[in-house]
Amino acid sequence: MDSIESGSGVGVLDKAAHVLSALEGGPLTLAQLVSATKLARPTAHRLAVALEYHRLVARDMQGRFILGPRLAELSSAAGKDRLLAVANPVLLALRDHTGESVQL
Repeated sequence: MDSIESGSGVGVLDKAAHVLSALEGGPLTLAQLVSATKLARPTAHRLAVALEYHRLVARDMQGRFILGPRLAELSSAAGKDRLLAVANPVLLALRDHTGESVQL
């Protein structure tokens, strides 16, 4: 994110996204997070802890902030093709009934 000021117009969301983007490069201490985001220390800490509560951020064994497990869960859900998941039983039944290959 080039500038928080040129964000979506929802400041807290833009700052939270900035924190997540900073963590994309790997674990960061609070001081490193402040440096990377240019946020005030209390703001960076408050956002990181709030994101940690929602499992979007976690901490490693050294207490550094890292991207959290909820992001992988959301990514997995986003990657699912819901139409294919719903249609799959019908496609299999059609294949079995006709003896032909089927695809969507």
